Amino acid sequence: MKKIPLAYDSALLEYSNIQRYIEWDYDLHPNLAILGNSGSGKSYFLRLLLGYISIYAGKNPKAYICCFKNELLKTDAPRFWGYKNVIHGLEQFKNEFENRLTGNPCRDFRLLLIDEYVSWLASLESKESEKVKRDMATLLFMVRSLNMHVVLGCHRGMAADFSHGSRDCLNILFLGSPSKESIRSFCSAEDAEMIQPKCRGAGYTIFDAQKPIGITVPTVKDMDKLDKAILKLVSD
Repeated sequence: MKKIPLAYDSALLEYSNIQRYIEWDYDLHPNLAILGNSGSGKSYFLRLLLGYISIYAGKNPKAYICCFKNELLKTDAPRFWGYKNVIHGLEQFKNEFENRLTGNPCRDFRLLLIDEYVSWLASLESKESEKVKRDMATLLFMVRSLNMHVVLGCHRGMAADFSHGSRDCLNILFLGSPSKESIRSFCSAEDAEMIQPKCRGAGYTIFDAQKPIGITVPTVKDMDKLDKAILKLVSD
C-alpha cells in the first residue's frame, strides 16, 4: 500500500498517550479536501503534509502548489503560484495529466494543491469559475490510475463548488470548527452529528464515507528541515 502519515489518532493519544498515525492511502483515496476556518491550523497542516509527501511518496515526487492567499511558501519556486496566478498552476498540472493520459509512461507521484480553493473560485468571473469546476471534476474523477492527486484547502465548502458529483471523489479532513453547512455538504446527517468543534490543530478524517475519526496534528520540531523538503517538491 502507498501511505503517507496525516496526523495522530486523537483517541489513542488522549487516553493512552500513543502517537499512532492516521494514514492517507493515496492509491486507494487519491484526493483530499482539507476544510478549516481561520485559526484552525489548516495552513500549518498543509505544510506538514507536503513535508510527509516529500519523504513517503516514493521516487521523485513533485508538487504543483497554488495558494490564493500566497501564504504556504516563503520564497518563489518554479511550481508555486499565488493569488491571480493560481490558474497557471492548474493548467500546468492539467498538461502533465493529459500527457500521461495520452501515452507518457511516467507514474511518479504528482500533487496539485490549491489552498483557499473556494475563495479563489469566488474571485473569478462566472464563466471562468464554471470552467475551473469542470476541469477540476475531470481531474478528481480520473487522476487515480496515473498516480496524480488533488488536495484542496478550503475555508468552507458547499456542494455547488464541485460540479458533476465530483464532491464524492474527495476524502475529507475537518480542522477546528468548520461551519455546519460545510459539514453537511460532505457528511451524512448521522455523521455530521459526530463532528464537534475542535481547537487549533485538531479535527476529523472521513475516508470513503466511513465514520469520522478524531485526529491531532503533530508539532513540527524542525521548521528549516520542513521548508527544505517543501522547496524540493516544487523545485526539482
